[in-house]
Amino acid sequence: MPHPSWRHVCMFGEVVQGSPECAACGNTGHFNGWLLSIWEAMAVYRYVYELNPIGPHRPFADQLFAEMRDRCVRCGGRTVLTVGDGSAWRRCPTCEGTGGVWNRPAEDVEAARRQIVARWPSAAMTESPRSRPRRSVGLTEATVRQKGYSSHGLGFSDVERAFAEAERLLGTNWKLKGRGHCRRASLDPRYANHALRGAARSWRLVRPHHALGWKRLLPLAIIEKAAEVLGVPAPLLMSREC
Repeated sequence: MPHPSWRHVCMFGEVVQGSPECAACGNTGHFNGWLLSIWEAMAVYRYVYELNPIGPHRPFADQLFAEMRDRCVRCGGRTVLTVGDGSAWRRCPTCEGTGGVWNRPAEDVEAARRQIVARWPSAAMTESPRSRPRRSVGLTEATVRQKGYSSHGLGFSDVERAFAEAERLLGTNWKLKGRGHCRRASLDPRYANHALRGAARSWRLVRPHHALGWKRLLPLAIIEKAAEVLGVPAPLLMSREC
């Protein structure tokens, strides 16, 4: 089961421990969220890479796979999210508890795995976790990502709901055109249609000064609030501020 953690900085440097009091100096640390136990982390590694999590192959495997997976934008690779005041946790729904998503075709991933096993036969698992039914977006064999999700692992329906919630919370009274307009921005093409459907009453078709064409703009505050709902950085959803 995941456990709460605290970050401590004292004379011995910075460490992360499972206790609020530093084992070295006794001072109270800063809450660092929930983390997997070592056994849970090993299980996730087996599931994602189909390799044994310990052994002489790890340094080479980690280097080989480093550019083949994108860290989950919601949990930051932790696989779990801290809920509410920090007293509870839940598995990250964006990456479904794997910490990231593949950014390469499945055949490239399998070729890398075969290369590792060829050099270190002991790295191979006797029973592949891929022989069991899988629900993870980041582990689809047929495609790099599941239909309905972006390359960042964000569900398009979640994006639409987040922008609808942002509009509900902040209202629709925004000045997007002319002198004295509010801060505004265009959206990343991957999310634009879904975001604009969610915040349907808050966007406008605008031709910014010196722009070559018309752009669909939303108030920056709406984008930032939607990003907060999704748990991702606002620039991830934006194309540029206009």
